[in-house]
Amino acid sequence: MLRGRYSELATLDQLLAHVKDGRGGALEIDGDAGMGKTAMLAAAKSAASDFLVLDAEGVSAERTIPFAGLHQLLRPVLDEHDLTGVASEENAFAVYSAVTGLLAKVARDQPVLCCADDFPLLDEVSRAALVFAARRLGGDPVILLFAGCPERPTRLPRLVLDPVSDVAGQQILHDHVPDGLSPELCEELVSLASGNPQALVELVSALSLEQLAGTKPPPVSLPANSSLRTRHRERLEALSPDARKLVLLAVADEALDLDTVVRAAAHAGIDLHALDEAASSGLLRVSGQRAEIPTRLISSSLYADAPLSDRRATHDLLAGVLDRAEQRLKALWHRAATAPKPNEPLADELDLAAGKARRSKDYESSSRAYQQAAELTADPDAKALRLITAARDFWLSGHTHRSRALLRTLRPMAGNDTVRSLADILEGEIELREGVPTVGHQILLDAADRLTGTNLALAITALMRAGEASIAAGNFDGYIATARRVRALSGHDDPLVRLMRDHCAGLSAMVQGEYDRAKEPLHRVVTLAGQVHGCTPKFWGCLAALVRGDDRRAHHLAAQAVNVARADGTGVHTPRALEFLAHTALRLDHYPSALTSAVEGLRLAQAAKHHNSTISHLCLLALIAALQGDKDTTQARLTTAADQARGRRLAWPSAVTRWALACLDLAEERPSDALTRLRPVITGLDGSSPFVRIMATPHFIEAAVRCGERKKATHALEVFDDWACSTRNPGQLALSQRCQALLASGTEADERFREAVRLHRRGDRPFELAKTELFYGERLRRNRKPRAAREHLRNAWKTFQRYDAAYWSDRARAELRAAGESVEPEGRASIGDLTPQQAQISRLVTEGATNREIAAQLFLSPRTVDHHLRNIFAKLGIRSRVELSALFR
Repeated sequence: MLRGRYSELATLDQLLAHVKDGRGGALEIDGDAGMGKTAMLAAAKSAASDFLVLDAEGVSAERTIPFAGLHQLLRPVLDEHDLTGVASEENAFAVYSAVTGLLAKVARDQPVLCCADDFPLLDEVSRAALVFAARRLGGDPVILLFAGCPERPTRLPRLVLDPVSDVAGQQILHDHVPDGLSPELCEELVSLASGNPQALVELVSALSLEQLAGTKPPPVSLPANSSLRTRHRERLEALSPDARKLVLLAVADEALDLDTVVRAAAHAGIDLHALDEAASSGLLRVSGQRAEIPTRLISSSLYADAPLSDRRATHDLLAGVLDRAEQRLKALWHRAATAPKPNEPLADELDLAAGKARRSKDYESSSRAYQQAAELTADPDAKALRLITAARDFWLSGHTHRSRALLRTLRPMAGNDTVRSLADILEGEIELREGVPTVGHQILLDAADRLTGTNLALAITALMRAGEASIAAGNFDGYIATARRVRALSGHDDPLVRLMRDHCAGLSAMVQGEYDRAKEPLHRVVTLAGQVHGCTPKFWGCLAALVRGDDRRAHHLAAQAVNVARADGTGVHTPRALEFLAHTALRLDHYPSALTSAVEGLRLAQAAKHHNSTISHLCLLALIAALQGDKDTTQARLTTAADQARGRRLAWPSAVTRWALACLDLAEERPSDALTRLRPVITGLDGSSPFVRIMATPHFIEAAVRCGERKKATHALEVFDDWACSTRNPGQLALSQRCQALLASGTEADERFREAVRLHRRGDRPFELAKTELFYGERLRRNRKPRAAREHLRNAWKTFQRYDAAYWSDRARAELRAAGESVEPEGRASIGDLTPQQAQISRLVTEGATNREIAAQLFLSPRTVDHHLRNIFAKLGIRSRVELSALFR
């Protein structure tokens, strides 16, 4: 299986399918070394079981031999069709025509697939003949595939193999180590390979037993015998001496600016014309005012192969020319690269400069400087503290693999409890955000145990993170155990301790269904959360407010958390804060706002490589789509989330996935499937949070009623009604009344529906009000009260139109027609009448984005984008993207 090449394989399959219509085609498959060009040809040959397959492979030794490639390719068919009569370089046209005619003739009996690997290494005559044939055989069942970009453009269709995604990279590693790698080793190898599949295979194949066990650090470059590493070295050696020196400057400095290049060249007598040669080689990329090596894979290979004398000379040269005040930290980096160890004065200089970078939120610079300072430090405790700071800053700058590597290095030298606990808190938080929360929970509890008697502030931090980790894992027994540890701090009157104590007491009661006992401590949490500084108290307060049913207060606290997270500048808490903001917006039926927050949070989580937050945002986006009845988008988002969630044991995404799929089941008239999906969520067997359990209950009751499972529906309603009554929230009470109406009949059902509508209007939940009016209207129509039904159905249809919820809108329209009212299309609208999502799609269309690009940017399915565009055109009375763009100019 070619991991991460699904769209490229689909292109090949489509090309091969052309032969069914008697058509042919040609394709250049291009990409850097190791990207899988040969593997793509193999996949094509495997798929072409009923083709005659002709093969050729370019070889350097035969590049100057005319017709060598054609002889290799056509040898299986030359017995019957001899080309010797026209094989002359002086009669090129005759050769090209003969090759074309030969392939066309052979294809009359059987489709033909021609595969030319390493195409640029074929001799010139063979290359020209095959390109000539490719341009003329479109009407014959002949497919020609050329792997590798020729020196001159052929103007044939081109398929470029880009780097594979991190997820595909992890799958490749798993294919070669079925027992699995540790998350940190897997992440480090994926980062080092830079999306190159062959590099991943070479790296994982060369791992030692100690590296697999985690007792030795992971590799920092490809193995010495790597064919890819050899290729990079040969490319460098093929350059002139001056071009090699310029490339090594960029290898030694990850953030090299052109001004420094010019000054270094002048200082060392390097001819700057060599810069063009270096850039043409592909080893150096010049973009704007930056000169850089294209990938970490190439950079690490070149650095590993560079002679020690060349490395030292390059670092010394850069340290000498970086003499401006703002370049001081970079100059220190290069001095440190060649300095003898230990070197306390230089370590102290680096520490001071790193602190300055850290205060300005430049964690990219501070992390590297702290690490170098640690390497130059002799005192074990000072060294360990600098390594911890470096590890945290690497994490804050998005380099988690480097952070984990430093923590692993640090463990043997962590001589006192404080140092070890600081390392554990960081490791536990990384597990919480990016790894397995269950693992993080235990690490954090151990740290809290060591710190309780010596450092209360750090102990509280560890316990707060441990509590969050237990909730993320659905381990509520673990959460209750954490609550007991918090009670051990009862002698302290710090507001943060009180907040944690009340949160643990309230949520523990909530988990056990004791809503009255949970009310007061959770109320105190909500109050304290607004007074205590920091993001995490706001998170606790928001969750407490949600569980209490105080949706508006929860939304306010979530907005505060977002503001605090953004002001902090680290980016660590912003994706999580946006999760809460999206949740609370969804609870208030502010779907556009929820979508905007979740999309932003997803982008930030992906950028920071906070994998667990990425999964949560994807599941939340899927839930939003499912509640609106958008099947394609829901499934696309859940598939992406599932690919990333394997092995992480995350409870919340699992429960939300079940909930979202149950919504689709109900929309597609499969209530029994919905009931089966939701049963473990409602019973708590899957470890889902009380929040998900409560909010999914109305859908469970709807499914149970439609399946005739009244006993199950009644039991679930009793629990939900107890909670709704404890909240005194009109929106939640309305949902309870709607559920009771679904279970009731006759006059009681009418009274329950009318009360639900009244409460919904008080609670300002437009979407849920529309669903209630739809259900009520459906019942009225079936009870032969079409006039009474029409008012409710009309209100529901208009609301669903505003929310751009196609499934619900169509269902309400169909009911209206059945009730005797024809729904006429509305008159031409203006741009201001578009929904927020329609407006966003329209703006992207105006910017020239394709449907697929819009879908990727908004995390929708392409089919959903197409549906929205049709609605936009109909609403605005236009017929094309050109007209739409003109309206937005």
